[in-house]
Amino acid sequence: MNHDQLRAFCQLAQDRNYRIASEHLCITQSALTKKIQRLEEYLGAELFERGRQGAKLTPIGKVLLPEAQQLLQSMVNFEGLSRLVIEGTRGYLKIGFGVSTYHQAPKYIAEFKQHYPQVNITLNDIPSEKQRESLLNGDLQLSFNRLPVEPPLKSITLSCDHLVVAIHKDEKINQKKLWETLSSYPYLQLNPLKGPGLHQQIKAFLFTQRCNLKVEQEADDILTLLTLVSSRLGYTIVPASTQAISQPNIRFIPLDGQHSSWEVGVIWNELKPNPFVSKFIEIIEKN
Repeated sequence: MNHDQLRAFCQLAQDRNYRIASEHLCITQSALTKKIQRLEEYLGAELFERGRQGAKLTPIGKVLLPEAQQLLQSMVNFEGLSRLVIEGTRGYLKIGFGVSTYHQAPKYIAEFKQHYPQVNITLNDIPSEKQRESLLNGDLQLSFNRLPVEPPLKSITLSCDHLVVAIHKDEKINQKKLWETLSSYPYLQLNPLKGPGLHQQIKAFLFTQRCNLKVEQEADDILTLLTLVSSRLGYTIVPASTQAISQPNIRFIPLDGQHSSWEVGVIWNELKPNPFVSKFIEIIEKN
C-alpha cells in the first residue's frame, strides 16, 4: 500500500466514476483500475462494487474510507511541513544560555522570531558544561556559552565577560588593598555543581592571585547569591554580566589579571546540521 493507491481510493470514492476520477488524478482509467486492484489485493477485500452506475463503495470500503482520507491528509500535511522544515521556515530550536548572555540570547532570539515566526523556540538557563554535553548528544541545537570549544562544536564570538567582586555598596572597601579588606567579610560562593564552568574560572583566577578564600555559604543560583550579598551577609565573585539582574544596593568591583576574563559566543554542533541553526547563524553574522 502506498500514497498513490490511497489517493486513488479516496478520489474514486468521491467521484464514483472511473473516467472522472482518472481525469482528476491525471492518469488513464487503466492505471486507476490497477491501483485499486493492487490496494484490494493488499487488503484482501473489495472496496468497490462495479456496475453500470460506476463505482460504489462496499460496506468494507465505507468503513475504511474515513481512515484513508485522514491518512492521506496526514501525508499531505507531512509533505508540506517537510518542505517548510527543509527551507528553514518552520520547526523548533532548543537553545541553552548562561548568565553571561542574559541580554544577548533574548536579543538574537527576538530578531530570529521576527523572520521565522513559525519556528518554536525553547530557551533554558543551563550550566556551561551541561550545554556542551547537550549540544554533542543533540538535546540542544544552539548554546550561548563561554568559549573556546573543541570540534565538532563550532562558535562565533559575541563578547567578553570578566570577574567582579559583588558586595553591598555600604561596605567600606579599599580597592588598593582589596583582598586584605575583604578578608573581614564572609565569602559566598555559587555551588560548584550548579556552575562548574564559573567555579573553574574563579578557582584559576584566585590561584594566580595567591588567594585562598574560605567559603562561608553556598547558593544554588546567582540570583540567590546576589540576594545574600544584598542582605549584607558577605561578598561573592561573579561575572560582570550579572549586574543586569542585580539589586541596586550592590557594588561591583572589577577584577584584573590572568583568568579574570573570557570570551562568550554562540555555539553549535557541525555534525548535526539543522536548517534553523543555519538561519540563526546568518542573523548573528549580519549584526
